[in-house]
Amino acid sequence: MPRPFRAFLALAMLVGLAFKTFAASGSEYPSELDPATPESAREADQSRVDSPPRLLSEQDYLEPQVPVVLTVSRLPQRLDEVPGAVTVIDRETIRASGARDVADLLRMVPGFSVSNSFEEGASAGSYHGLRSTFPNQMQLLVDGRSVYSLHLGGSVGPGLQTVALDDIERIEIFRGPNSATYGARAFLGSINIITRDLVDTQGVVARFTRGVGSSGAGVNDWGVRLGGVAGGSAVPASGDEGMGIGVTGWRLSADQRLDDGLRGAGGPVEVQRINVRADANYSETDQLSFRAGQSRIESWLGKYYDFPGLHTRGITTSYAQVDWNRNLDDNADLSVQLSHTDERVEERERGTMPYPPQGLDGEGVLYDRSGRTSSTNFLVQQTRRLSPALRGVWGGELRRETSDSYALYATNQPYVEDFTRLFGNVEWHLSDDWLLNAGALIERSTMTRDYETAPRLMLNWNVGQTGAARHTLRTGVSRAFRPASMFERKADVRYHDPQTDEEIGYEYDAALGDPLRPERVDSVELGWLVDAGAALSFDLRLFQERVHDVIVDQRATKSGGQLARRGRVFTYANGEDFDLRGAEAQMLWQPWRGAQLRYAHAQFTSERVIGRSESPEHRSHSLLFAQRLPGGWSFSVWDYYMDRRIYPNNIEVAPSQSRVDMRLAKAVNLGSVTGMGRQAELALTVQNMDGPDADDVPEIRFQRRVYLTLQMGY
Repeated sequence: MPRPFRAFLALAMLVGLAFKTFAASGSEYPSELDPATPESAREADQSRVDSPPRLLSEQDYLEPQVPVVLTVSRLPQRLDEVPGAVTVIDRETIRASGARDVADLLRMVPGFSVSNSFEEGASAGSYHGLRSTFPNQMQLLVDGRSVYSLHLGGSVGPGLQTVALDDIERIEIFRGPNSATYGARAFLGSINIITRDLVDTQGVVARFTRGVGSSGAGVNDWGVRLGGVAGGSAVPASGDEGMGIGVTGWRLSADQRLDDGLRGAGGPVEVQRINVRADANYSETDQLSFRAGQSRIESWLGKYYDFPGLHTRGITTSYAQVDWNRNLDDNADLSVQLSHTDERVEERERGTMPYPPQGLDGEGVLYDRSGRTSSTNFLVQQTRRLSPALRGVWGGELRRETSDSYALYATNQPYVEDFTRLFGNVEWHLSDDWLLNAGALIERSTMTRDYETAPRLMLNWNVGQTGAARHTLRTGVSRAFRPASMFERKADVRYHDPQTDEEIGYEYDAALGDPLRPERVDSVELGWLVDAGAALSFDLRLFQERVHDVIVDQRATKSGGQLARRGRVFTYANGEDFDLRGAEAQMLWQPWRGAQLRYAHAQFTSERVIGRSESPEHRSHSLLFAQRLPGGWSFSVWDYYMDRRIYPNNIEVAPSQSRVDMRLAKAVNLGSVTGMGRQAELALTVQNMDGPDADDVPEIRFQRRVYLTLQMGY
């Protein structure tokens, strides 16, 4: 039997076993403990004191009139109302994973390929195998603010390092074209990192991580967080939040992520972050939230480059964001967001050109990839319930992006691009069992001067229930677009003689390719959602996507080109159309009390030819099992497998990759002072227990790592 069918057979058996267990338990969690007995009750009480809370699924956030998914369509919606497939990674799953950054967590998402290398800016993930040097086909948001890197061709890598994992409440990943909600960058989907509420981050928390690994994978992380709410340390009673006027809460976080880098990479990787947030009410209907921060990524790269060789890259990103929310009446809300982001990249090194012009030795030539970018975004949206069966959201967005880099564009004048977007989405309950989602976005760029539209239509049918499990079928179509990034349209990288400053070589010339047409994708999907609350959730997505005019990097002939002796340079052009077909499935199951099993599987085929003879097929799975044990202990193991995949150069096919991580933790209650408990947790994490695997390039491998984390809170 072929491997894909075996994988789906195993998944079907797991789902069947979960249904059987769920039904046999009378819609309760099966457990060896009887809550009615005094001994069991005492053990349960002790567990609440000295162990982490049980692992939560998406539905644990679901309370009456508080749906779990907040950002897919800009409407808060239950999972069975969302127009597509969503993966939610909650805070307890983040902790159980033992991961050190958001990119690593994307291994839990069906269809994602992840690189832990910082060779191309920062570790990042790409979806459905459409991978370029800089992954730029997913919209990445942090608390609703777009954070992709303009300097690195729209890469989401640096943005994934914006906030520390301890400050994240959950991550919502929409798997499928989402330009109907967020515009050009949401070509294949969207990711929104949602930080924790200020009420949940009071007091002082400190975290220290130390570790070693094979080939020098040393880890040296630390983090500190301070937080408070108005009126002291006591948590406001339910229903009391937001009633006072003035500052209601604040948080300050600072942390460092440092290790020796992957085996074969240039050297250490360091990420430093500081983030601040403050919330305030200035009337009974108006709330303000202010966020600001800065991150600094410094990494070694170029060990295998002929030119310039080993060197460092520094990426410094600063941002400020203000959100204003007004409750207009019982059926309407107005939101306004203003944000600004600055990015500075420093990457300079002198080396010897591989193919210098005749008569020159090529020594001492400056390799420069430095530059500055900025983006300013203004968003207004209104949400209104028009009737008990109909509600909608609509609004507009103005965005200005500026790129200033003589090194990348051979001009001292910055490039400026303005975007104008109008969007709307309606959710219409046709009946108790039928729900229609219809949305569209129109966008115009001053650089292309074209209007692009992205519609979406999705129908959800609540089929019925099996015990406490609700079944929902969904089907629909959507369209998304992505015009070429600034670098893909305007790149012009030249080299100069160190003595005369004359131009003596070239590496990029976007004018030779000139991708005039934006990428487009037309998607048709069929989905099945099984929802039994915290006990069981299963989601299957079948899809077919037609990709038009995908933008690819190519080699073009140019005198003085530095890619070959005969003169070759990089450029970008529109490629051929192709189809993607496949299936994705994910399941969350709590087979007994204190346990959680999280499984994801994806497989798809593509008509896109890699090199001269390969059409990629993608298969991957992820399995996380976590168990809370008596006495404050917890244990988790995470298995991940990815079949052959595409290297960023779109020429070579990488070998399969497997990885097994393990985490063992002990939580302790250290006492109570002024009504607040002192908590501590010591955790041992082992990553890649089964040995190193090739990462971004064949020479670079993710090796085994072992580290201890001590976290203390007051």
